[in-house]
Parts: sequence; C-alpha cells; structure tokens
Amino acid sequence: MRGDAQIEVSDLGVTVAGRSLLQGVDLQVRPGRRVALLGASGSGKSLTVQALLGLLGPQFRVQGSLRVAGRDLPWRQAPGRRPGMAAVFQDSQAALNPVVRLDRQLLSAVARRRQVSAAAAAQIMANLLGEVGFEDPERILGAYPSQLSGGQRQRVCLALAMAASPQLLVADEPTTALDMISQRHVVEALRRCTGQGRSGLLFITHDLAVAADLCEDVVVLEHGRVVETGSMEQVVRSPQAAFTASLVAAARAGLRPTEHALGAAS
Repeated sequence: MRGDAQIEVSDLGVTVAGRSLLQGVDLQVRPGRRVALLGASGSGKSLTVQALLGLLGPQFRVQGSLRVAGRDLPWRQAPGRRPGMAAVFQDSQAALNPVVRLDRQLLSAVARRRQVSAAAAAQIMANLLGEVGFEDPERILGAYPSQLSGGQRQRVCLALAMAASPQLLVADEPTTALDMISQRHVVEALRRCTGQGRSGLLFITHDLAVAADLCEDVVVLEHGRVVETGSMEQVVRSPQAAFTASLVAAARAGLRPTEHALGAAS
C-alpha cells in the first residue's frame, strides 16, 4: 500500500501492566481506499481501533505515531474529537437511545455538526438515509430504534457517521451480529458511502469473505502483530502467512454469498 496516506499508523505498540498487547503495527489508508483489518478474536483488531480513535484508557501505554492528512496527532485525545474520522461499531442497539424517536436523536446532532438549521438537518439526514438504502427516510426518522431491525439500525448509524463528512470511516465489525440479508444491505451501504472520491474505509472484521467483497487492501493481524499486508487480490491469491492461508481456505470452503470475490482471485 504505497502512495500518500490519508491515515497512517506507524509502529503502534500498546502495553498494559507491563504486558504487550500490540507490537509494531503499521497501517495506512490512502484517500478513497477501502482497507480491511482482518484477524481472529483476540488478535488486536479492536485494540488498534480504540487507539486510532483515542478511546484507550489511561492504564494503557501507547507508542508509535499517528498521522492524519500529513499532520501528527497525539494518541491521547478526547473521544469523538479525532479530526477527519467517524466510526460505526458492532452494537447499533447500544449506539441509539431505544426510547427516543430517531428524528429527535439525530437531527440535533446533524445540525451541530453541519451548523445548519433544524429543517436543513432534516433534509441532510433524509438524503443520507436514502444513500444507505432506505426508500422511506421520513418513516425511519419517525421511528423508534426498537422498531427497526439490527441491519436497519446499523445503516442509521452509518448515515449519522457520514453526516460528519469524514475523511476516514472506521467500521468495527458492523456486520458480525447480522443475518445474511442484513449483512448484504450494510455492505452495500458501506460501498456507496466510501471509495474513490469519497471517504476512505477501515473495515474491521474476522470474515475474509465479506472483506474480499468490499475492500481493495488488507492488513492481517495475529497475536498483536501484522503478519501480512497488501492488495486484497494479491493476498487472497497467494497468502504468505500460515494464518492468512487458513482464512482463505476456510472462506473458500464456506460457500458464502461473497465467495465470488475469492473465486475470482483463484
């Protein structure tokens, strides 16, 4: 992954109570590229994301460097104040207040972010909900989160994240808890919202089949270290690390709906 990086993490290391959790993690997302951060549970994916977003607590010791659009940023920064970044997490239910209608939750946030009137915020949000695949944005805005499916809530969270016009969208396991149909809708929404001329994407997942369907580049983590990195096509066609090879074999054997992306690289 060469070229001018929009987001660049270099030699990231994280320790807690003297125990090393991440070691020498390098990660780049170029403008408009979709990068998968791939690994099994406990590999360090979420820890990397928390460091990137400034969410690690004071008990963690963080080293390395973070550059956003050529500017060095500290690892310690108030949560939610990373310039140029927005995030969507796995648990959409926890991200939304279940007893407050969506319009009351979302429109004030959009008005603040964009510094626009309530009416303008409503139009912006309706447009974004349409972009993530809702045919009836007004109905969605008038609904309570409990009235929506998990996939619908996740797409609402994605629309809200995109209201910040981020340079980088971080999507941390956004499809893990969803059924296949909802998963496909979320992946298509991510595809429409990111890519060339739009936001870059860092897509965190343990599912290589989904990652191969969406992302051009991949970084593979195992036990807190990067074991492989490169274009998705190259890594899927000729994995160099034993762990990556096992992921490719498992994905090909799984007969997933996204298997065409793996088969094309065979």
